[in-house]
Amino acid sequence: MIGRAVEAVTERIREASDIVDVVGSVVTLKRAGRDFKAICPFHNEKTPSFHVVPGKQIFHCFGCGVGGDVFKFIQIRENVGFPEAREILAARAGIDLERQRPSRGSEPAKVDLERANRWAAAWFRKQLEGPAGSIVRKYIENRGISDSSSRDHRLGFAPDQWDGMLKAARKKGISEDLLIAAGLIKRNEDGRVYDAFRNRLIFPIVDAMGRIVGFGGRALSSEEPAKYLNSPQNPLFDKSRCLFGLSTARGSFAKSGTAIVVEGYTDCLMAQQNGFQNTVATLGTALTAQHVQILRRYVEKVILVFDSDAAGQRAADRALEVFIGGRLDVRIATVPEGKDPADFLRLEGGQEGFERVLTSALGALEYKWQQVLERCSGRATEHQHRVAIEEFLGLVSQTMSLGDIDPIQWGLISNQVGKLLSLQPEDVSRQLRLIARRSRSVVHRDEGPAPAKCAGVRSAATAASLELLEVLLNEPGYYDSIASKFDPDQLPDAETRVIGHAAVKLAKSSQGLSIAALIAGFDSVETARRITELQVRGERRGDFAERTERAVARLQQLNLQRQVDSLRQSALPADQTAENQPERSKGGCDADDRTRQRAANEVLRRINHFAARRHLARRKSAGAPPVEPSPVS
Repeated sequence: MIGRAVEAVTERIREASDIVDVVGSVVTLKRAGRDFKAICPFHNEKTPSFHVVPGKQIFHCFGCGVGGDVFKFIQIRENVGFPEAREILAARAGIDLERQRPSRGSEPAKVDLERANRWAAAWFRKQLEGPAGSIVRKYIENRGISDSSSRDHRLGFAPDQWDGMLKAARKKGISEDLLIAAGLIKRNEDGRVYDAFRNRLIFPIVDAMGRIVGFGGRALSSEEPAKYLNSPQNPLFDKSRCLFGLSTARGSFAKSGTAIVVEGYTDCLMAQQNGFQNTVATLGTALTAQHVQILRRYVEKVILVFDSDAAGQRAADRALEVFIGGRLDVRIATVPEGKDPADFLRLEGGQEGFERVLTSALGALEYKWQQVLERCSGRATEHQHRVAIEEFLGLVSQTMSLGDIDPIQWGLISNQVGKLLSLQPEDVSRQLRLIARRSRSVVHRDEGPAPAKCAGVRSAATAASLELLEVLLNEPGYYDSIASKFDPDQLPDAETRVIGHAAVKLAKSSQGLSIAALIAGFDSVETARRITELQVRGERRGDFAERTERAVARLQQLNLQRQVDSLRQSALPADQTAENQPERSKGGCDADDRTRQRAANEVLRRINHFAARRHLARRKSAGAPPVEPSPVS
């Protein structure tokens, strides 16, 4: 049982964590009436089906079914339990939980790793601003990075010392195990610990929620074997899922609807500094499907900006393969004259030149087509022709299978490929569709057979009870009128029955029943998902008064029917029960049988009267003539 003090702090955290703000830091929310909607961050979709309801402080996805309150959102997104989700939101809201933190095992939690990173970022920044950082500040200035950009992105400096950070951390009481887990220090084979980042310009990596999840370090000496060094993967940091500059770019995504993706930290800094605030960068890695998934939460269009050298072209090809399946409008732009975006912005084109680079970006298919033309020109062999064309056809068919090519674009592509291959457009179109069908059949074989649908049919009492629960989750005020009829034990499954009992308990309490309070009573994200599913389904059906009356009437009718069945069983004629029952006196037997029969007839009369009254009411409302009920036999 959670103590009252902890419950009070949890409520403070909930009140300080508006679900629109928290979810809005992860996805771009768009107003939809009183609610908000977005592309779901938990499954792939093209049409937004993820809804946030400010009035109830809940979220629900109509596509994958996830739902819950602000704590459950963090639990699902960060893959943590309720206690750690509580800590993450507390840190975000500036609420101190130090005195309430339970003892942990040897594995540091995400919130502990972030706390270590936050301290390290401040320490790196202090070194940059101190006397030892003068040379690094000059380097930053020569790279064209302004003081405001350096400050906004919290750039830092790791001195060329074996254990400078380690000594500072020890003075602050930060354990070596936590520093090692965060990747801030390392231990060699002899057991000696030392700083992981030395003589490097430090770029803190901040996620969409404003947490420092890791660091990138650029070598300040040409003697270093690795030009860039990133934090190692840990529960908080995975470079294949992180984008540098996301925290500062996120606000401009909604305005522009476009994300600009570059390859380097400095490229991103310089682009944002020159007015292209919607720029992010990968962390020295190739673009991944996870990066695409992150960007799809915010934008519908992505411009990939790469160097014009061979390495940049290879990176563009790899990125195209990843993005083409991501249901985004993808365009490719290349910086001329072999420059990277940072140098181009600083030395060549500036803001206007970079704008021209972005404007000249080619669509994914057009970019790939230009590559085909270049590879098929001049002295290219027949084999080289075939390889280039097959690559293009594969890309086209993949896009076609996703439904992203309209008929006009399809015709243009068929004509272009037909000219190159000396084939009729109809033949090209047929070949492309064949490739697409083959791809789909492979996918379907990999997925295996579809699971059989549930064939179970709920009883009438279960259906009526479920309807009452859906109404209660939307209009708790109906509880008093149904309290004597609603039995949670008649709900269809164990989880729903637990929810029903919890709803009744809240309805009877001084706190009262609310969807937020009900979800808060469960740590399980699956239970929260079920609660929001029931609430949303009930809200969509509406007509709460009529549905309540109908469900209550049905339960009353079923209850009377059960009484009839019981009385009928006990009022069977003597010749049907004599063999199985002890002998009784004839008079006593006849009197008991007559009493039970009269009771059964009375209940039957009430059922028929009840059913006839509802039937007449329905016919009257529909304008039909009344029909007399059948007499009770």
